[in-house]
Amino acid sequence: MLSVYRPAPAPDRMHSRRLARPGGGATKGRVPVPASIAVPALNPVPVLPPTLPQLLAAAIAKGGSAPFLGVRTSTTRDRSLTFAEFGVAVDNAAARLADAIPQGARVLVQGAPGPGFAAAVFAAARAGVILVPLDPRMTLDNIERVAVLTEPVAILLGAGSVLEPVTSAQLAHLPVIDLDDIIDTPSPSAIAALALRRTTGADEPMEILCTSGSTGNPKGVTISQTMLLASTARCLATIPVGNNRFVSILPLSHIMEQVAGLVYSVAAGAETEYITTLRPDVIAAAIKGHRATALVVVPQVLELLFGAIRREAERSGSGTMFRRALQMAPLLPMSMRRRLFSKVHRALGGELRLIISSAAHLPPSLQRNWEALGIEVVQGYGSTEAGLVSSNFRDRRPTGVVGWTLAPIELRIEADGEAVVRGPSVFAGYWHDPVSTAAAFTPDGWYRTGDIAEFDGTGALRLIGRTRSMMAMPNGMNVHPEDVEAALVAEGLVEPVVYEAEPGRIAFAFRPNAAFSVPPADETAALTVAVRAANRKLATHQRIDGRAAYPDPDFPRTHTRKVQRSAVAARMAGIPLSR
Repeated sequence: MLSVYRPAPAPDRMHSRRLARPGGGATKGRVPVPASIAVPALNPVPVLPPTLPQLLAAAIAKGGSAPFLGVRTSTTRDRSLTFAEFGVAVDNAAARLADAIPQGARVLVQGAPGPGFAAAVFAAARAGVILVPLDPRMTLDNIERVAVLTEPVAILLGAGSVLEPVTSAQLAHLPVIDLDDIIDTPSPSAIAALALRRTTGADEPMEILCTSGSTGNPKGVTISQTMLLASTARCLATIPVGNNRFVSILPLSHIMEQVAGLVYSVAAGAETEYITTLRPDVIAAAIKGHRATALVVVPQVLELLFGAIRREAERSGSGTMFRRALQMAPLLPMSMRRRLFSKVHRALGGELRLIISSAAHLPPSLQRNWEALGIEVVQGYGSTEAGLVSSNFRDRRPTGVVGWTLAPIELRIEADGEAVVRGPSVFAGYWHDPVSTAAAFTPDGWYRTGDIAEFDGTGALRLIGRTRSMMAMPNGMNVHPEDVEAALVAEGLVEPVVYEAEPGRIAFAFRPNAAFSVPPADETAALTVAVRAANRKLATHQRIDGRAAYPDPDFPRTHTRKVQRSAVAARMAGIPLSR
């Protein structure tokens, strides 16, 4: 039987939906879903213009002189643009692209977030070219395979890029265009070339976002303006328009950053400051200097920042008081929590009230820690292929779930527990890959997310694991490593990575001297205690048999800082386990 949640478009009523409990052996131990549930009243999804150039034109008409985009590469801001100035930058970039790139051709892009990269996203649609953004961490081998797939005619390189095309026979012949200079005044011939261009249609590809290709040939997700704007509209329902000032940390090669850090800011009239490093001092300086009201981050950044706050409390001699305040804060209203941690808020500019977290699992304990400080944490769920699918809301922030879908997005749980989705934010297919495209969709056209999930009693989505990461035990039972990791995180561990060391033997990798959110005096002894406590909570077939220190300084990660589980498991092969 299938579980389906189709949110009604009217946001101001309570709705009842019949949801069946997902079946399949991997769902043992789930809380049953009631036959009839009351769905909370949800925010409306606004209607936006159909293309990015039209969205930007509307934003400039509404508030062209308002500040829009800033960049910080150290502890001071380097550059700022108003909406009107950004519009000029986009016009300039579009003309330069039209002069250098044929209509419909692909161009590789790599660089740090900033005016050039942001303008290129909007300019690509205006000039009728297709961007192929490259993650800064992508290896040359992966980039070469992306180039084979997409057949680019040029490369846009900006500050922060690591690619050196001359070192690659595959790329050396391609002309290189300076990404940071693309917003400068174009030549008359470039302006004339743009006048002859056909703007990219709303449903035509304007970008190709590629997988890393670490284990094979990359797949290119075709991104249209309809997709980006559908996710942006959903983001507006999550974070209504207000005087928001964002600090964004993710690379613009990731769809979450393009939606929440760029296109949303245009649609909402918000101001965004980009930073190009994960150094806690620079992040804190950006939050304080920008007087940020909101952050768009991945969970690892939240862990990094909270760890820095905790260490500063210990360094200043107020560690015990800080820990006691964390325990007391959940009993207080948000305003009192902010007063309780007034020193922390002063260091963060005094106006940070909202954190948007997505792209990876957010441990409930980490969400509770930030909310204890008096900062609301809203979690979203989506993917490059599906866009923003669901989210919590500022007045509904339960831990352990990734929120509710809103029409026109529809979400369904298949009989095997996999969540499938359809709607305007879902992609049409992979670039020149009909086989992978067919495999990505159900026969009736729903995108297969690869996530095992269920609905709770309010219609909120709870993620359980990945279809590809599920471990089939020799006794016929299925184990989701995420369940085991959650039990360890509940005991204070940070990013334990569970893998099958041998058939039927569950183990986890940890980073030595960084295994716990609060460093213990004796890490080895603390790990033993944590494993015993976790095993008491886990079912017999889920219990941990051993652990091993990861031999490298950090786990392999995607560009959104998500741990690459399969790469960790391969690296741990043959490493002896401790009990």
